[in-house]
Amino acid sequence: MDRAERSTSVQGSSFSLFQTTVMLEQHIRRRTAELEEALHKNEQTNRALRAAEARFHGIVNQSLVGIALITDGRISYANPKMEDIFGLGAGEAVGLDPMDLAAESDRALVAKNVRARMAGEADESAYTFRGFRKDGVPLDVEVYGNALQVDDQRIMVSIFLDITERTRIARENEALQVTLREQSTHDALTGLYNRRYLEEALGRELVVAKRSGHPVSVVMADLDFFKAVNDSFGHLAGDEVLKTFGELMRRSSRASDFCFRWGGEEFLLLLPHMSANDAANRAEQLRGAFATSGVVCDGVKIAITASFGVASFPPDGTTIDHLVNAADGRLYVAKTSGRNRVISTSEQLT
Repeated sequence: MDRAERSTSVQGSSFSLFQTTVMLEQHIRRRTAELEEALHKNEQTNRALRAAEARFHGIVNQSLVGIALITDGRISYANPKMEDIFGLGAGEAVGLDPMDLAAESDRALVAKNVRARMAGEADESAYTFRGFRKDGVPLDVEVYGNALQVDDQRIMVSIFLDITERTRIARENEALQVTLREQSTHDALTGLYNRRYLEEALGRELVVAKRSGHPVSVVMADLDFFKAVNDSFGHLAGDEVLKTFGELMRRSSRASDFCFRWGGEEFLLLLPHMSANDAANRAEQLRGAFATSGVVCDGVKIAITASFGVASFPPDGTTIDHLVNAADGRLYVAKTSGRNRVISTSEQLT
């Protein structure tokens, strides 16, 4: 190879090296630019994630409901409201088993709901359990929860509401309703059923009796010379007499019987599945027991008797009015024919 050829070869080799160097630098600049753009986007993403996380914590930390995340059966995150509900300090909820928050009687319920969500048997749940604050104060808690699958991990999100006050009000309202129902059907002084309830009770028993053919008897009772008791001993003594007679009626009754204060010093016995003869015997036993026992008030024994009228379904009537009027008519005869007696048949009216 002569000098000219060697010169041309060297020049070609240098040019190729130059081209390679230029291309490499362009590639590096392009990759650097791509990397810088990726880093910039990653930083933007990180900032967005940090902002989203900050907003999330801001929301849950200010939430009026308790929020907890449960991972692998343990609380992994709890917002301040959730810790406040159970009287826990900051961070004390983390690591707790949800059952630790429940009363012993409700732990099975909590475990069942947690297990169902963790096993994928249920994605959502809603239930109420009885729990305790850290200081031992009981509370009622309502829980709403769902489950999320994050990669290979199942995370439960639970919302806790303290419904203790709401439950207390509901229980008080329920108790009040029971009291009002009791007051609407019972006499305040004696505790016996009142006249208002008779139509319901006797009407129901007559329907059953007509269908099955069994008897139903009614006994009307009136305390003899009751006004004299009030005039001589005072109204407190009169109240004691009424309560004593009502208690005597109750003690002598079967579980299926109904005892009523009809009004004033009048009382009524409703006796399902009892014939007129058996009802008359019951009235006679009650008359004798009341006449012999008397009533003691403030150390003074008050002697008093009662008169009775008996009527039965079906011979004396097939409706409420017929039976009550028949028993009342016989009671009137008992009162006007000497008192302290039982009238149970039409033959005794003559």
